[in-house]
Amino acid sequence: MPKEHYPLPQFRHLARRIEQESFLHKYRRWTGNDDFEHHYHIAIPSTQKTLYLNLSWKKNSVSNPHFIGIFRLDVENLLSEGYIRKDGLDKLRLRICHGNDDVLYIQTRSGKPALAIGTLQ
Repeated sequence: MPKEHYPLPQFRHLARRIEQESFLHKYRRWTGNDDFEHHYHIAIPSTQKTLYLNLSWKKNSVSNPHFIGIFRLDVENLLSEGYIRKDGLDKLRLRICHGNDDVLYIQTRSGKPALAIGTLQ
């Protein structure tokens, strides 16, 4: 069975990989860590339309980070389709979780819709 490359093409309107960060003017660099309940989240301004994210992940606090990818996230579409949520009047909450299948997902909370964006191998 071929390995999936996330995010899948049908979700390009929500998230897509960027191959060279040198083309980006401003991006966030996140390193998630499984020691923190297998998820990482942060508030972003509700006025932000697009978020560029350089994402890495660690199995625990002492392991080396594994580079997942650089992503262009369409904040408006992620919100309208339920993958991120409002957090107060002027913030949105973006949560990335590491599933038992070693896939990283954008998801508001367990049991809610999840968008696969990468794998941790």
